Amino acid sequence: MNGIAGYLQLGWDALLLRRDAYERMRDAANPVVKGLILIVVVGAIIALLGFVGDVLEWASMPDLMQIKDTVLRHLMDMPWWDLAAEDPQFHQIFTQWYDFAWGIAEAIAQPNIGSAAAAIILTPLGLLVRWVVYGLLAYLFARLLGGSGDFSETLGVLALAVAPQALNVLGLFPYVELGSVVAIWGLLCAYVGLKTAHDLPWQRAAWATLLPFILVIVIALLGACLGSAIFAAAVRGG
Repeated sequence: MNGIAGYLQLGWDALLLRRDAYERMRDAANPVVKGLILIVVVGAIIALLGFVGDVLEWASMPDLMQIKDTVLRHLMDMPWWDLAAEDPQFHQIFTQWYDFAWGIAEAIAQPNIGSAAAAIILTPLGLLVRWVVYGLLAYLFARLLGGSGDFSETLGVLALAVAPQALNVLGLFPYVELGSVVAIWGLLCAYVGLKTAHDLPWQRAAWATLLPFILVIVIALLGACLGSAIFAAAVRGG
Protein backbone atom coordinates (compact mmCIF):
# COMPACT_ATOMS: atom_id res chain seq x y z
CA MET A 1 0.00 0.00 0.00
CA ASN A 2 2.73 2.41 -1.01
CA GLY A 3 2.19 5.69 -2.84
CA ILE A 4 -0.89 7.10 -4.53
CA ALA A 5 -1.03 4.14 -6.92
CA GLY A 6 -1.18 1.76 -3.99
CA TYR A 7 -4.07 3.64 -2.40
CA LEU A 8 -5.94 3.77 -5.70
CA GLN A 9 -5.46 0.02 -6.16
CA LEU A 10 -6.75 -0.57 -2.64
CA GLY A 11 -9.77 1.63 -3.38
CA TRP A 12 -10.41 -0.28 -6.60
CA ASP A 13 -10.32 -3.61 -4.79
CA ALA A 14 -12.67 -2.23 -2.15
CA LEU A 15 -15.00 -0.96 -4.85
CA LEU A 16 -15.21 -4.52 -6.18
CA LEU A 17 -16.03 -5.69 -2.63
CA ARG A 18 -12.94 -7.90 -2.44
CA ARG A 19 -12.66 -9.05 1.15
CA ASP A 20 -8.86 -9.12 1.09
CA ALA A 21 -8.81 -5.32 0.61
CA TYR A 22 -10.74 -4.88 3.85
CA GLU A 23 -8.55 -7.42 5.61
CA ARG A 24 -5.41 -5.57 4.50
CA MET A 25 -6.79 -2.30 5.83
CA ARG A 26 -7.89 -3.92 9.10
CA ASP A 27 -4.47 -5.46 9.64
CA ALA A 28 -2.48 -2.37 8.60
CA ALA A 29 -0.06 -0.85 11.10
CA ASN A 30 -2.08 2.39 11.30
CA PRO A 31 -5.46 1.96 9.59
CA VAL A 32 -6.73 5.40 10.63
CA VAL A 33 -3.88 7.26 8.92
CA LYS A 34 -4.14 5.09 5.83
CA GLY A 35 -7.90 5.60 5.75
CA LEU A 36 -7.50 9.36 6.09
CA ILE A 37 -5.01 9.46 3.20
CA LEU A 38 -7.31 7.34 1.02
CA ILE A 39 -10.29 9.62 1.65
CA VAL A 40 -8.29 12.77 0.94
CA VAL A 41 -6.88 11.28 -2.28
CA VAL A 42 -10.28 10.15 -3.57
CA GLY A 43 -11.98 13.39 -2.54
CA ALA A 44 -9.31 15.56 -4.12
CA ILE A 45 -9.41 13.59 -7.39
CA ILE A 46 -13.20 13.87 -7.59
CA ALA A 47 -13.11 17.61 -6.87
CA LEU A 48 -10.26 18.29 -9.31
CA LEU A 49 -12.00 16.45 -12.13
CA GLY A 50 -15.20 18.31 -11.32
CA PHE A 51 -13.31 21.61 -11.44
CA VAL A 52 -11.81 20.73 -14.83
CA GLY A 53 -15.25 19.76 -16.11
CA ASP A 54 -16.78 23.05 -14.96
CA VAL A 55 -13.95 25.07 -16.54
CA LEU A 56 -14.37 23.26 -19.86
CA GLU A 57 -18.14 23.76 -19.72
CA TRP A 58 -17.70 27.44 -18.91
CA ALA A 59 -15.21 27.90 -21.77
CA SER A 60 -17.47 26.21 -24.30
CA MET A 61 -20.74 27.86 -23.30
CA PRO A 62 -22.22 30.56 -25.56
CA ASP A 63 -22.58 34.07 -24.18
CA LEU A 64 -26.01 34.10 -22.53
CA MET A 65 -26.20 37.88 -22.69
CA GLN A 66 -25.85 37.77 -26.48
CA ILE A 67 -28.62 35.19 -26.62
CA LYS A 68 -30.72 37.40 -24.34
CA ASP A 69 -30.30 40.40 -26.67
CA THR A 70 -31.04 38.29 -29.75
CA VAL A 71 -34.26 36.93 -28.23
CA LEU A 72 -35.31 40.45 -27.24
CA ARG A 73 -34.80 41.74 -30.77
CA HIS A 74 -36.98 38.96 -32.18
CA LEU A 75 -39.67 39.68 -29.58
CA MET A 76 -39.66 43.34 -30.54
CA ASP A 77 -40.17 42.40 -34.20
CA MET A 78 -43.37 40.51 -33.42
CA PRO A 79 -46.75 42.17 -34.15
CA TRP A 80 -47.97 42.04 -30.56
CA TRP A 81 -45.04 44.15 -29.36
CA ASP A 82 -46.34 47.41 -30.86
CA LEU A 83 -49.79 46.80 -29.46
CA ALA A 84 -48.46 46.07 -25.97
CA ALA A 85 -46.11 49.05 -26.16
CA GLU A 86 -49.12 51.39 -26.18
CA ASP A 87 -49.35 50.80 -22.43
CA PRO A 88 -46.92 53.30 -20.85
CA GLN A 89 -45.96 50.84 -18.07
CA PHE A 90 -45.39 47.92 -20.41
CA HIS A 91 -41.68 48.53 -21.06
CA GLN A 92 -40.83 48.89 -17.39
CA ILE A 93 -42.75 45.79 -16.29
CA PHE A 94 -41.55 43.69 -19.22
CA THR A 95 -37.91 44.69 -18.69
CA GLN A 96 -38.06 43.82 -14.99
CA TRP A 97 -39.49 40.35 -15.59
CA TYR A 98 -37.31 39.71 -18.64
CA ASP A 99 -34.12 40.58 -16.77
CA PHE A 100 -35.30 38.56 -13.76
CA ALA A 101 -35.96 35.45 -15.88
CA TRP A 102 -32.59 35.68 -17.64
CA GLY A 103 -30.86 36.23 -14.31
CA ILE A 104 -32.28 32.93 -13.08
CA ALA A 105 -31.29 31.21 -16.32
CA GLU A 106 -27.74 32.51 -16.02
CA ALA A 107 -27.47 31.39 -12.38
CA ILE A 108 -28.67 27.89 -13.27
CA ALA A 109 -26.85 27.36 -16.55
CA GLN A 110 -23.57 29.12 -15.88
CA PRO A 111 -20.96 26.90 -14.14
CA ASN A 112 -19.75 28.38 -10.86
CA ILE A 113 -15.96 28.22 -11.13
CA GLY A 114 -15.51 29.63 -7.62
CA SER A 115 -17.65 26.89 -6.05
CA ALA A 116 -15.86 24.23 -8.07
CA ALA A 117 -12.49 25.54 -6.85
CA ALA A 118 -13.68 25.62 -3.23
CA ALA A 119 -14.89 22.03 -3.61
CA ILE A 120 -11.25 20.92 -3.97
CA ILE A 121 -10.96 21.56 -0.23
CA LEU A 122 -14.57 21.10 0.87
CA THR A 123 -15.15 17.72 -0.80
CA PRO A 124 -12.35 15.86 1.05
CA LEU A 125 -13.26 17.72 4.26
CA GLY A 126 -16.91 16.71 3.99
CA LEU A 127 -15.96 13.08 3.34
CA LEU A 128 -13.67 13.11 6.39
CA VAL A 129 -16.36 14.50 8.70
CA ARG A 130 -18.89 11.95 7.47
CA TRP A 131 -16.31 9.18 7.86
CA VAL A 132 -15.56 10.04 11.50
CA VAL A 133 -19.20 10.53 12.55
CA TYR A 134 -20.46 7.40 10.81
CA GLY A 135 -17.41 5.44 11.96
CA LEU A 136 -18.03 6.31 15.61
CA LEU A 137 -21.71 5.33 15.46
CA ALA A 138 -21.03 2.16 13.47
CA TYR A 139 -18.31 1.16 15.93
CA LEU A 140 -20.64 1.59 18.91
CA PHE A 141 -23.43 -0.41 17.28
CA ALA A 142 -21.04 -3.12 16.08
CA ARG A 143 -19.67 -3.54 19.61
CA LEU A 144 -23.19 -3.65 21.06
CA LEU A 145 -24.01 -6.39 18.56
CA GLY A 146 -21.02 -8.48 19.66
CA GLY A 147 -18.29 -7.16 17.38
CA SER A 148 -14.65 -7.64 18.28
CA GLY A 149 -12.88 -4.92 16.27
CA ASP A 150 -11.41 -1.78 17.80
CA PHE A 151 -12.14 1.80 16.80
CA SER A 152 -9.05 2.27 14.60
CA GLU A 153 -9.83 -0.93 12.66
CA THR A 154 -13.42 0.24 12.22
CA LEU A 155 -12.36 3.62 10.85
CA GLY A 156 -9.80 1.95 8.61
CA VAL A 157 -12.22 -0.42 6.87
CA LEU A 158 -14.97 2.21 6.67
CA ALA A 159 -12.58 4.54 4.84
CA LEU A 160 -12.82 2.04 1.98
CA ALA A 161 -16.53 2.87 1.70
CA VAL A 162 -15.45 6.13 0.05
CA ALA A 163 -14.37 4.16 -3.03
CA PRO A 164 -17.80 4.34 -4.77
CA GLN A 165 -17.58 8.14 -4.62
CA ALA A 166 -15.13 7.84 -7.51
CA LEU A 167 -18.09 6.84 -9.69
CA ASN A 168 -19.33 10.43 -9.40
CA VAL A 169 -16.67 11.28 -11.99
CA LEU A 170 -19.07 9.77 -14.54
CA GLY A 171 -21.39 12.67 -13.75
CA LEU A 172 -19.15 14.81 -15.95
CA PHE A 173 -20.85 13.15 -18.91
CA PRO A 174 -24.27 14.53 -19.94
CA TYR A 175 -27.38 12.73 -18.62
CA VAL A 176 -25.37 10.49 -16.25
CA GLU A 177 -26.72 10.49 -12.68
CA LEU A 178 -25.40 7.96 -10.16
CA GLY A 179 -26.48 9.37 -6.80
CA SER A 180 -28.50 6.34 -5.62
CA VAL A 181 -26.04 3.85 -7.08
CA VAL A 182 -23.12 5.48 -5.25
CA ALA A 183 -25.04 5.58 -1.96
CA ILE A 184 -26.08 1.91 -2.12
CA TRP A 185 -22.62 0.81 -3.21
CA GLY A 186 -21.11 2.75 -0.33
CA LEU A 187 -23.42 0.94 2.08
CA LEU A 188 -22.31 -2.41 0.67
CA CYS A 189 -18.68 -1.42 1.18
CA ALA A 190 -19.42 -0.36 4.76
CA TYR A 191 -21.21 -3.65 5.37
CA VAL A 192 -18.26 -5.70 4.12
CA GLY A 193 -15.89 -3.55 6.17
CA LEU A 194 -17.82 -3.92 9.43
CA LYS A 195 -18.32 -7.64 8.88
CA THR A 196 -14.58 -8.03 8.31
CA ALA A 197 -13.35 -5.81 11.14
CA HIS A 198 -15.76 -7.11 13.78
CA ASP A 199 -16.14 -10.71 12.64
CA LEU A 200 -19.93 -10.40 12.74
CA PRO A 201 -22.53 -12.70 11.15
CA TRP A 202 -24.17 -11.10 8.16
CA GLN A 203 -27.41 -10.17 9.98
CA ARG A 204 -25.61 -8.28 12.74
CA ALA A 205 -23.21 -6.68 10.27
CA ALA A 206 -26.22 -5.43 8.29
CA TRP A 207 -27.76 -3.90 11.41
CA ALA A 208 -24.46 -2.29 12.41
CA THR A 209 -24.31 -0.75 8.93
CA LEU A 210 -27.87 0.60 8.91
CA LEU A 211 -28.43 1.63 12.54
CA PRO A 212 -26.29 4.82 12.33
CA PHE A 213 -28.50 6.09 9.49
CA ILE A 214 -31.67 5.11 11.35
CA LEU A 215 -30.44 6.94 14.46
CA VAL A 216 -29.65 10.11 12.48
CA ILE A 217 -33.09 10.02 10.81
CA VAL A 218 -34.85 9.57 14.16
CA ILE A 219 -32.87 12.45 15.70
CA ALA A 220 -33.67 14.66 12.70
CA LEU A 221 -37.39 13.86 12.95
CA LEU A 222 -37.42 14.52 16.68
CA GLY A 223 -35.57 17.78 16.12
CA ALA A 224 -38.07 18.82 13.45
CA CYS A 225 -41.02 17.98 15.73
CA LEU A 226 -39.44 19.87 18.63
CA GLY A 227 -38.70 22.86 16.42
CA SER A 228 -42.27 22.89 15.12
CA ALA A 229 -43.64 22.71 18.67
CA ILE A 230 -41.43 25.58 19.82
CA PHE A 231 -42.41 27.67 16.78
CA ALA A 232 -46.12 26.96 17.31
CA ALA A 233 -45.82 27.88 21.01
CA ALA A 234 -44.01 31.10 20.11
CA VAL A 235 -46.72 32.04 17.60
CA ARG A 236 -49.48 31.38 20.11
CA GLY A 237 -47.61 33.29 22.79
CA GLY A 238 -47.15 36.25 20.44
